[in-house]
Amino acid sequence: MRKRDNKQKKTDPELRVKSWLEKHKEDLKAAKAMLDARRYLWCAFICQQAIEKYLKAGYVKKFNEIPPYIHKLEKLCKKLDLEIPTELLDSIVRIDRYYVATRYPTYKEEMGISTYKEAEEIYRKTKKILKWLKQELPIQKK
Repeated sequence: MRKRDNKQKKTDPELRVKSWLEKHKEDLKAAKAMLDARRYLWCAFICQQAIEKYLKAGYVKKFNEIPPYIHKLEKLCKKLDLEIPTELLDSIVRIDRYYVATRYPTYKEEMGISTYKEAEEIYRKTKKILKWLKQELPIQKK
């Protein structure tokens, strides 16, 4: 039964959208848990993932196809024809760096986050970006 459910998720756009949205919500909760646990770099990484998954849900909703296998937030925004305000774009570019930083040890040293305040700012900006995305790229029915 599980294989059938997974196959249906791959072929049914609404289920794919729902899946991406569920994952984005889980990631936002996990980012907060990492912040509270003082795992700052992981908090930033998961913030990037939450934004990416919301964008991919939007891509499926808009184009009715599997999203591209890219992780750069700015590229995903361009593919969705989103005109991002400069302030948010700067935050997106900064948060996007943490996708690479957690995966490659040499970047970890460069991108380290040493204080709660820094990580909290990334988390806060992530929530602000997601709020804007939900207005510009509405996915769920209200």
